[in-house]
Amino acid sequence: MEQEIVIASCSVKFLWFSWWDKKLQDKRRLVREMNSTYYIPRIVTAALKGGAGKTLISIGIIAALRNRGYRVAAFKKGPDYIDAAWLGLAAGGRCFNLDRYLFDVSVIRSSFEINTMGRQVAVVEGNRGLFDGVDARGTYSTADLARILDAPVLLIIDATKVTRTASAMVLGCRLMESGLCIGGVILNRVAGARHRKILTEAIEKDAAIPVIGSLEKLAWANLPQRHLGVLPLYEHPDSLQFLREVSHMIEQSIDLDSLMTMARSAPQLQSSHCSHRSFLTSCVSPERLKIGVIRDSAFQFYYPENLDALRSQGAHLIEISSLKPAELPDVHALYIGGGFPETHALQLARNDTFKTSLRKAVEEGLPVYAECGGLMYLCESLRMDDETYPMANIIAFHATLHRKPQGLGYVTVQVAEPNPFYAVNTILTGHEFHYSSISPSDNQHGRYAFRVVRGHGIDGKNDGIVYRNVLATYVHVHAAGEPKWATGLMEAAYRFLLGRDHRSLTVQ
Repeated sequence: MEQEIVIASCSVKFLWFSWWDKKLQDKRRLVREMNSTYYIPRIVTAALKGGAGKTLISIGIIAALRNRGYRVAAFKKGPDYIDAAWLGLAAGGRCFNLDRYLFDVSVIRSSFEINTMGRQVAVVEGNRGLFDGVDARGTYSTADLARILDAPVLLIIDATKVTRTASAMVLGCRLMESGLCIGGVILNRVAGARHRKILTEAIEKDAAIPVIGSLEKLAWANLPQRHLGVLPLYEHPDSLQFLREVSHMIEQSIDLDSLMTMARSAPQLQSSHCSHRSFLTSCVSPERLKIGVIRDSAFQFYYPENLDALRSQGAHLIEISSLKPAELPDVHALYIGGGFPETHALQLARNDTFKTSLRKAVEEGLPVYAECGGLMYLCESLRMDDETYPMANIIAFHATLHRKPQGLGYVTVQVAEPNPFYAVNTILTGHEFHYSSISPSDNQHGRYAFRVVRGHGIDGKNDGIVYRNVLATYVHVHAAGEPKWATGLMEAAYRFLLGRDHRSLTVQ
């Protein structure tokens, strides 16, 4: 059996090297075509701070443009899942993340090119303030992304209790950094017609930038929100009605013709020749591997590129619900993403049929990759306020939900111990956002695979709990920036396919 596993690993590596050779050949061919360009009208929505209404306005703009018949490509700057889900719904498709911290400029440009094919306009929602980044210089900011995409910025100003000072804010953004185009302004939370008139006159005279729309401060009063933004898509009682209301407000409040004129002012882009596509379509596994993905209203945080990366390597993805009283289907690996298991704690706790079958599969060696909410679910229990709910009881930890974030931001870890998916000494970059913490139980088993270089992780020093062929972590990894993620999961699944026993599949 060990010989079969070695042969399987070599087979996968041979396919990987064959893919890499093809990639090099493609790269040489593309170098000969470096002079070609492509064009897509585009804007980047930005604000002076978080909470200025940027997400809701971006959702409304996309929905309103779609109502006019435009095919809209939606993008979100940063590692956000919730906003991206709403933006994708508004566009009638998927939203793709563009994150300068998680992957390099070439991946951003090629992802943008691929995912705007067949579209008529692209809307990119920024995050936080226009110049806010990971340090005092604003590294990896929304402004930086706008320059990479050579896209005009639609600046959203929270007009609460301000008049001419708003023009100083806009002028400051215009002059702050070279190579950045502020194409227009939208005023949000305006007190009334007189307030709007003063703001518009001041901004257009002092900053020489057109105001293309404004929204009353009561417009968003009844829209449900949670944590850092809008309510998660899966939890909204009527998401389509919400979109209709938001798009109607935008159509009544913003000059969409002026917005499209601004989007069309963006210049042609140098074609990346879709080199990013090779990451998504090249390496195919020798077997049709079945990868389970728990995807329901409790677990909903998945980057579309992560799922595409698994499919491109030959995986047949099987969506599974953790909420339905059914056994885990026959799969060769399981991927549990993030979400809000706390909002479904009672239903998860009562679903003994699924939990029992999952524990049995883990003891038989099933590779399981769990992120954040998935980590919480694999714990013995989840405590919220004065209630404790039994979870899957696979790793000997207890999860506790807090009222404030326990980990928020970019995270870097070094793989320090053997595990089923990553080689030791691999450096992984990702993102964490969790209100929960976990602590070991008295019957602790498992070990930490990751040492935290940046971020919080589980305890400020460690992350990545390993038990048998399970890896559970607070780190969200984006496959476009970490192709080792998809390859590692597929290799673990293939080894499990060849030898279903209790032995470890750890990567040394």
